[in-house]
Amino acid sequence: MDYISVKEAAVKFELSERRVQKLCETNRIDGCNMVSGVWLIPATAIKPSDERLSEIPDSIDCISLKELCEELSISTATGRNWIKLGKLTPEYTKKKTPYFSKNYVETLRTELQSGENKALKSRRNKKFVSGNSLYNSYVSEQCKNIPTLQKLLALASDSKIVLDAATIQLLVADCALHFFISKNNLQTNEHNNVLLQFLLKELSIGEYDRLISDLIENTDFAISFCKKHPLLFNMEYIYEANEDVLGLIYISCKNIGNRKATGSYYTSTKVVKTLIDKLNFQESQKILDPCCGTGNFLLQLPEHITFDSVYGNDIDTASVKITRLNMALKYNVPITAIYDHITELDYLINYTNKDFQYIIGNPPWGYEFSEDEKSKLRSVYKSTSGKNIESYDVFIEQALNHLADNGHLAYVLPEAILNVKAHTDIRKIILESCSIKNLDFLGNAFDGVQCPCIILDLQCTHSALSTLGMNVNTGSESFTINTERTVSPEYFSFTTTDAEYNVMSKIRNVSSASYLLGNADFALGIVTGNNKEYISAQKTDSNEMVLKGADISKYHINPTNNYIIFKPESFQQIAPTEMYRAQEKLLYRFISSQLVFAYDDKQTLSLNSCNIVIPRIPGIKMKYVLAILNSRIAQFIYKRDFNSVKVLRSHIENIPIPTVDETTQDNIIILTEKLISGLEIHEAEKVYDELDILVSQVFNLNSDEFEIIKKAVDGENKFLA
Repeated sequence: MDYISVKEAAVKFELSERRVQKLCETNRIDGCNMVSGVWLIPATAIKPSDERLSEIPDSIDCISLKELCEELSISTATGRNWIKLGKLTPEYTKKKTPYFSKNYVETLRTELQSGENKALKSRRNKKFVSGNSLYNSYVSEQCKNIPTLQKLLALASDSKIVLDAATIQLLVADCALHFFISKNNLQTNEHNNVLLQFLLKELSIGEYDRLISDLIENTDFAISFCKKHPLLFNMEYIYEANEDVLGLIYISCKNIGNRKATGSYYTSTKVVKTLIDKLNFQESQKILDPCCGTGNFLLQLPEHITFDSVYGNDIDTASVKITRLNMALKYNVPITAIYDHITELDYLINYTNKDFQYIIGNPPWGYEFSEDEKSKLRSVYKSTSGKNIESYDVFIEQALNHLADNGHLAYVLPEAILNVKAHTDIRKIILESCSIKNLDFLGNAFDGVQCPCIILDLQCTHSALSTLGMNVNTGSESFTINTERTVSPEYFSFTTTDAEYNVMSKIRNVSSASYLLGNADFALGIVTGNNKEYISAQKTDSNEMVLKGADISKYHINPTNNYIIFKPESFQQIAPTEMYRAQEKLLYRFISSQLVFAYDDKQTLSLNSCNIVIPRIPGIKMKYVLAILNSRIAQFIYKRDFNSVKVLRSHIENIPIPTVDETTQDNIIILTEKLISGLEIHEAEKVYDELDILVSQVFNLNSDEFEIIKKAVDGENKFLA
């Protein structure tokens, strides 16, 4: 078959090239195919009627692109790009909004689950990962019920039992009954099948029957299910105080994909205990977990705390039911008190209880509010001025409203709250009304989630933040801040000891410093949209070398076998060509715990793991800037002030570049050029040390101050080779 290009088809159909491109993207031209990023159209193709797709028939149940993207757990922008690449095919349109039929969505879902659809097989489509797995990191390593739950999940899997919400609640109810029987030495006809006995009214646990009944959505279905699958209810559960086994069943039985796609990562007992142990709970002090999940934080409270002081809340109905069961097992209090203290309310809108001495927990991260919810929140909260509303910011602000004077707010949070621009509003609120008592860096604390976390313990003082007495645990060292520090809402940096802080202040206040903010051009490396398609390991006459972040060492570029044909119009995202083809530029690793910059004067292309900066500070040479950015001093700033694994433009723009005369620059550049040329590792380390001494001198640091910096950053890979 003969094919024509988009340009040729535009002439044939008497349409614009852009319109033909759109027709191809929406599969409106029969037989069109994308090959190497270029649309090929059959020469015999007929011009489509000008329907711009079609209006949605009233009889067909459709979902919008936004709704489909939520199903796939991708952003709407990614969805639009996938339409452009032909990975998604809308069937209808209304007011230029693409829509997809429910049949299309179901077919897509089936193909993804079976692995048949390879085009969309990626880590983004985590909602469609099937199966269940024991989230055993949620409980302590000593939990005795883990083997039993492994057996339960294996049995459900082998029997191909669909663990929907109603079924999961039956399994939780059965386990809870076993716990009540075990703890209270109750007599039963048979130790097993206790849920069936309960359903047939042959077993009672007194007033707590109501808590079990809350989990039974349909009694007839429950009886039938128990009889059909008796082995599921033949488990030997062991009651363990302070172990949230009921919660473990609930979160493990939920489909893995659903759990990940909704951001449902539950706080492990290890992290919960770390937070609880930081706080000095006193009797009769009111304690609230406003997003309690299945109640693990409340289960770990010290034994001297009575239930009169304990409150929990969540919007997830099943979680609230399980928390009530956990509280009944832990405290053995009247059921009316349990319903009064453990509530199912929208904490941000409808919760009115106040004057808590402690508010604890792990608020939701990245919750997607509706437009109506956003409007309501913006009318009430100061932390909502940005384009997007981050749920944990609002939970912090609301918790501060509900604390008693000098009360404590202790949350598990993403580390991003300390330094990402989107959280500036909540940092301002903290600065105005709180002191930070404890700050613990946990690293990646959630199973399967690459997101560094912290425990933040705030004391609501209703006065400006004081750093005196703040306890910090970085994971590698612990210290107390004994100085009053200047803190900006732009970012919170508390990872420096007092000695390091004094050195940092001297660096920050170096005389005659310039910054790359407003004095540099930045660019992202190429985003191909499909590296497998565009990147080759073979060199040809038509392709050229393209760099990844891993190809960059400090000062120089390592040889690579990645090649690409440079066709900007084919790529998903690309910077202006002149950025890649600049006479000289600096390349840097984007994902890195180290600042790693290399010099390039060969107009080399790079992918988006290897980004570009072109300094343009008047009177300052690029290779001198390179020496500053690669120095231990810059690494000290990056590690202590930003503590990131992503090198952001804002980080680079905030590193001071001392303004020095040309002779001083040239002396530094002599050593810089040696490293650019590439040296054996032992020689490179020697030259790097010599160069860093010169850099420390332009910052006016003495030998003791430079030793403090070396102690803070040495011992890590310098990426010199």
